[in-house]
Amino acid sequence: MFVLTALVLPVLCGAGLAMDAHSYRRTDPVTGQQLLCDKCPPGTRMRAHCTISRQTECAPCGAGLYTEFWNYIAYCLRCDACSDHQRVVQPCNGTVNTVCECEAGFFWDQHFCRRHSACKPGHGVKAPGTPHRDTVCELCADGHYANIMQTHAACVTHSACKADEQLVLPGSRWHDNVCATCDHPIQKGTSSKK
Repeated sequence: MFVLTALVLPVLCGAGLAMDAHSYRRTDPVTGQQLLCDKCPPGTRMRAHCTISRQTECAPCGAGLYTEFWNYIAYCLRCDACSDHQRVVQPCNGTVNTVCECEAGFFWDQHFCRRHSACKPGHGVKAPGTPHRDTVCELCADGHYANIMQTHAACVTHSACKADEQLVLPGSRWHDNVCATCDHPIQKGTSSKK
């Protein structure tokens, strides 16, 4: 059993070259020999492949460039720039790309930042928009309204008239109850004071 394992294991491991996340296999162009080369660490790129006589040569990424993972790529990657209506959450450095997020009032929609939706009259905000999600609106229930002057307001309960007031106009889904006293009658949408 031991002899069989000893014969099969080198074949399964690429003739004895055990590869991990920090290495890669390469055939030496001069000798034709299978080599196990070290990858370059994050923040660097491969300047030259390893050979039978030398390790992999790595070079640091320059300004505005990065590599996030162990690699054997010839060129570092260019850092992303934030687009319209985005702000930098984390600037690019040698090992991490720029992280951008939509500005307040906008959310990411596949390829760009879009302004949060305004709720229609009679609808209030169920969940406010975030940089990753649009505003979620809901129809105001009976006895509730959303102020039509504020397109990002939640539905609230109609106000109750005070003891000395009378209900002049019942509230709807888009406006509150309108109350008045005999001392301050309503004229053209505003109360007149004596």
